[in-house]
Amino acid sequence: MSFFTGGPRERPLFPVPEQELYAFNGRHWTDPPREYIVPAVLPWAQPLGRSERTVVALRVIEVWPQALTLRVTVYSRDSLVDDPGEGLIDHRRKPDYNGLLIGVLYADGSRASSETISVPSASEPEAPVLRAHPVGGTRFAVEHEVFLWPLPSAGPLKLVVQWTDREIPETRTTLDGGAIRAAAKDAAEIWPGLGRRQVNGLPVRRVGKQVALTPDWGTPVARAEEPEHAPGE
Repeated sequence: MSFFTGGPRERPLFPVPEQELYAFNGRHWTDPPREYIVPAVLPWAQPLGRSERTVVALRVIEVWPQALTLRVTVYSRDSLVDDPGEGLIDHRRKPDYNGLLIGVLYADGSRASSETISVPSASEPEAPVLRAHPVGGTRFAVEHEVFLWPLPSAGPLKLVVQWTDREIPETRTTLDGGAIRAAAKDAAEIWPGLGRRQVNGLPVRRVGKQVALTPDWGTPVARAEEPEHAPGE
């Protein structure tokens, strides 16, 4: 009796990248909707914290319908990192309190910071969300995107930075939350009228043959079949 049970079996299904843009899923707290919206831009460039050899600066604010992105660059007279793509803001669960920290304080007292990792959730969070991502630069000027949800209410929005290793003490910068919120009305939708996905899953394909899950108004395409299971599986 052969050890291997020969004969072809159904190939497994794997997620594949989107081939068509569907309507926005409405999860404003996960990421900037950059595929759907041209944000309003507030050119509020200013230092957020500095020492003799290092400056943490806000370059611009991008305002989305329900969130904002802070463009933050760290400048230094000496080399900051060998690979700017790694960034300087660490989102580990146990943060390095000697490293670069960034946070926000809303007018109502709610807050968010880079002290803890922020994992995107399917349901709307109760607390504000802050996530920082490196976006490149050079060894002497490292750029970051700091995503913040929700939009602030009218009143002060305070940005807080600290970097003990670089001799930058806790420094607070006050922004006009009302002006940020008002700018959201100028964010422009790129693709009005996009069709919505009918299912919650990702597009799938079998190895060697691609199939798609699509809305029902277009030309019919092949759909994935449920794989058959052997008895006992």
